[in-house]
Amino acid sequence: MIDFSLTAADQRLVQLAKEEARISRTYARYYDQNEDLIEPEELPEAKDLPNRLDMLKELQSQTSGYAIAESLMQLEYADPRMRRNKSGLGDKIVAYAGTPEQKTKFAGKLLSIALTEPGAGSDPMAIRASARYDAETDEWVLNGEKIYCSQFGAADGAMVLARGPLDNGVRPFLAFVVEKGTPGLTLLGQVKKMGIRNWDTEDFVLQDCRVPAINKIDADFKKTMIVFNGTRPMIAAYALAIGRNLLEFTREKLLGSGEVLDYAGGRSGRSAIHDRLIRLEALADATRLSILHCKWAEHRDGVMTEGAKIEAATAKTMGGMAARRLTQECMEMLGPLALSEEFLAEKWFRDARIFDIFEGAGEVNRLIVARWLLGYSQKELN
Repeated sequence: MIDFSLTAADQRLVQLAKEEARISRTYARYYDQNEDLIEPEELPEAKDLPNRLDMLKELQSQTSGYAIAESLMQLEYADPRMRRNKSGLGDKIVAYAGTPEQKTKFAGKLLSIALTEPGAGSDPMAIRASARYDAETDEWVLNGEKIYCSQFGAADGAMVLARGPLDNGVRPFLAFVVEKGTPGLTLLGQVKKMGIRNWDTEDFVLQDCRVPAINKIDADFKKTMIVFNGTRPMIAAYALAIGRNLLEFTREKLLGSGEVLDYAGGRSGRSAIHDRLIRLEALADATRLSILHCKWAEHRDGVMTEGAKIEAATAKTMGGMAARRLTQECMEMLGPLALSEEFLAEKWFRDARIFDIFEGAGEVNRLIVARWLLGYSQKELN
């Protein structure tokens, strides 16, 4: 028989995540209104709570699995985070694609990833940043502009994807570690955003930026994109957490403490508000199960397989869609309460808008799933 219950260790970690989220929420409006600030390394209350990632490592053998337990905590996302992340997507790529020498050189470095460019939208294939090799100095010279780089403000540098010189009529994708302080790297500061303003997001320009040959990582486009197989469901969990926050707030305001939803009765026997809340709860539950199924598959098979890519695309599509629908419908039901800055409803609504684009647009992820289902190549279905 399949057992879907959480272990005691899972429950302990989830409870810790809930407590972090409760405390962090008191800072949410401050960082929403002060978006030029990067989240602190840790909030003052962090000293009174254990580090949940350290606890996860200690309790890993007692959990349902590292990937599963990590996603369970992410489903209780804290805004802002109790502690700033100490690893980025860039250092994950170094970990699986770097040489021993490169892993040693960049050990302990927090590296973000830089893909998106002006005019390229959410399509990495439209990248135009260029890289050429200078044999005299044994350096690569990079030129281009990167935007919306998550975590770059607090990072030591970034994993930059650029186009190399023509090779048989094709300009291949090349990956480089560009550390802060490198001549030719100009930082443009935090991006002004409609939502998730606490999220560290910076732009930068590369102008004849020279990096040593050892900074070139053996990661082409396909190898670079593997890293998203593990992060897309986590971003979906973040999106769902925001949607559930607003759904719970809406239920509290519309129903109060004494009224309960009638799950057993038919649609004709309950109010339109009750029916709408029940349908939104069903959507949230379905999305949660999609995310957990994805992380269960990762626990079983890792993130390097074709199946992992499909599961991640499915979870991310569900998460982005659910966040938009949950927040949109809740705002409609709340009426004037939705717009008051006394509450966080309008902030959560703004925050949710990005998740159908963030970490892979919904349309792109739907294409990934459709190609797999129908057996089409990228050229056949684009």
